[in-house]
Amino acid sequence: MYHKDTIIIMDINLAFGLLLVKAFIMLFVIMDPAGNIPIFTALTKGMSERGRKKELNYAVLVATILLLLFAFLGKIILYVLGITTDSFMIAGGILLLFFSFDLLRGEHKYVAGGESGVGAVPLGTPLLAGPGAITTVMVIIQSYGIGIVLFAIFSAIIATRLVLGQSERIHQILGKIGSEVLSRVMGIIVAAIAIEFIGNGIMGMFSYYL
Repeated sequence: MYHKDTIIIMDINLAFGLLLVKAFIMLFVIMDPAGNIPIFTALTKGMSERGRKKELNYAVLVATILLLLFAFLGKIILYVLGITTDSFMIAGGILLLFFSFDLLRGEHKYVAGGESGVGAVPLGTPLLAGPGAITTVMVIIQSYGIGIVLFAIFSAIIATRLVLGQSERIHQILGKIGSEVLSRVMGIIVAAIAIEFIGNGIMGMFSYYL
């Protein structure tokens, strides 16, 4: 009996751990820090090391606030608008699917910045906390709960900060072609996540009406 209980607890812990990893990967891939390395390098070109770190920290702060804001206000917004979680998952999946097409084509829509003041826009948003990331955190909190979305946001933000903090070194290693290839691979992963959102939303709507 004790052995069976131990196995059950281990299975639950494993499932929860895999869920945390899944949520992190979903958000991290959509934020696409590796694909944003060339953009970050171009926007901060000519800045001192201190200035570059300052802009990056500001971008990370802005992105964190936006993601937390939409994660926790998302449920209220859906309730006020009378939108079900399933329909939002379908809409969010479609949006992410279009976003994945941009990654696969190597397109990055952002606002050109000057020599300073690029931390909030375009780095913080829309590069890090863009429509795809905002949609993802809203879907994660609706599907998995507060604890999972908090872990996803903070772990993805920390990982993104680490990646972009080493942007020059990574850019030198990968080069332009390597960065583009990595961005396209992430585009395929985002497309798969989008299809999963759409499929789960459709099944949820069908089960509601049956």
